[in-house]
Amino acid sequence: MTLTTPVPAADQQTATSSSHSAPLPRRHDLDALRAVAMLLGIVLHTAISFSTIPWTVTDSRTSVGFNVLFAAIHGFRMPLFFLLSGFFTAMLWRRRTLSGLVKQRVQRILVPLIAGCLTIVPAMWGISSLASRPSPGAKPGAPLFAAVVVGDVAAVQTQLGGDDVDLNAADPASGSTPLATAVFLGHTDIVALLVNAGADVHLANRDRACPLHIAAFMGRGQAAAHLLSAGADPAVKDGTGQTPEQLLAVDFGTTAFIAGSLGVQLEEAKLYAGRAEVARQLGVSLLTPPGANSADNSAMLYGLLFQMPVFMHLWFLSFLCWLLVAFAGYTLIARRVSFERLPRWLICSPVSLLWLVPLTIVPQLFMSAGVFGPDSSIGLLPMPAVLAYYDIFFFFGAVYWEMKDTTAQLGRWWQLSLPLALLIVFPVGLDLTDGTLGLLPSSGSGPVNSLLANKLLPKALQALFTWLMIFGSMGLFAQAFSRENRALRYLSDSSYWLYLVHLPLVIFAQWLVREWQLPAAVKFGLLVVSVFVLLLVSYQLAVRHTIIGRVLNGDRRRIDNR
Repeated sequence: MTLTTPVPAADQQTATSSSHSAPLPRRHDLDALRAVAMLLGIVLHTAISFSTIPWTVTDSRTSVGFNVLFAAIHGFRMPLFFLLSGFFTAMLWRRRTLSGLVKQRVQRILVPLIAGCLTIVPAMWGISSLASRPSPGAKPGAPLFAAVVVGDVAAVQTQLGGDDVDLNAADPASGSTPLATAVFLGHTDIVALLVNAGADVHLANRDRACPLHIAAFMGRGQAAAHLLSAGADPAVKDGTGQTPEQLLAVDFGTTAFIAGSLGVQLEEAKLYAGRAEVARQLGVSLLTPPGANSADNSAMLYGLLFQMPVFMHLWFLSFLCWLLVAFAGYTLIARRVSFERLPRWLICSPVSLLWLVPLTIVPQLFMSAGVFGPDSSIGLLPMPAVLAYYDIFFFFGAVYWEMKDTTAQLGRWWQLSLPLALLIVFPVGLDLTDGTLGLLPSSGSGPVNSLLANKLLPKALQALFTWLMIFGSMGLFAQAFSRENRALRYLSDSSYWLYLVHLPLVIFAQWLVREWQLPAAVKFGLLVVSVFVLLLVSYQLAVRHTIIGRVLNGDRRRIDNR
């Protein structure tokens, strides 16, 4: 969930070719596309609380439709950002030389990254802690649920002895049942009491996770034994289409972040020991990921460097710093190779999909199997597969700039590529990935199902969707916004700031409204509009003509007054 650093108009106005001769016209369409794509990040993070995807705040009104919206945006937005970043990075290098490019990137990427880690990330943790409490106006949970939360076994026994107790009543604030909550918190004695009293082991939470999913995810081996003895289904799927077995493979960093945001701290060694016990009960092999053995110093170091959530949603800035280092190597090649002499159909036509899609599949095969779109990497160092994935888009964007596609030939088939991506490739790919839409059979045999079992076809469709959406969006915007639009220009200037600071405000707003008795679509629309307006006001009053604005986007006074 990221963006590229906006390139000021003054920097974009006079890009030159590799020979530093004929100036190129400014691509107003890519300015507009970048602005809209950045703002989709706010839509994405607002939508997630209304989906069944695990998140800091889960709204009282969730819908699988928001899972679909999230997947559709997530499937192409980040790759598009990195492609545009590669495009503008190549342009700036040709105009400013490598030293000038590095100086500009230090100011507009490295400085905001450091400042964000000292301000925005801590604010996010604070807001997440607040959001773990009941929202204003939420009704108190039942006495049974309250006793489960504090782990009071005697109080739970007393409640179970009552005549009117509802064993399966979900808490209004969290949407979690007493049994699921006991499993999550590790209250094994209470799990046994609830199971023996007849609690429904199949009943899912609001996020569609059953108690057995939670036991596998949290490494609750004894709880899993109670659930399985009571008939829990090992093949049941959660809101993301994953089974308990698949959740055993979630990395420690992701697990610790989700658990920590809900107030539970995990120890890596205990987590994997518990998961090994759950795997034994499920009759499956636990593929222990790197960093699973705390006794191994190198494994612990791996977890600290790659999995500890350091950058949160600002991880894209750290990636751009790494890509700048790689770009220095690219310049050595670009000085000796005339990319513009490559066959144009190889880069600027749909034929490019024949090599781009297979190339993109390779790093995707090393990412999560049950998630549509690329993984995130919020640790101090980038996950190798994720960095390799975005390398492809970044350097394609750089080579694309060298091709001087001033007439936007790359996206000229947008009327075909966008419907193909959204109406065919996306629904089939999403269903093969997690079964969200229920369009395809989930089992079978033969060569086709063998291919599905290997996850090759889902990853191929994900890669195809990404490139079709990127090319289609570029073509659509080339036709609609080929001339300068002052409103979009303003949005382009503001979008960097909006994305950097939006997440704490989004989480706080989600917490405020999660118990409102309004349709999810209405609350979602209100949140998107109100958050956007507040952020835009903050940009105009406190950023645009201040030192913050100059760091992010350059001096706007000369451009505003021209």
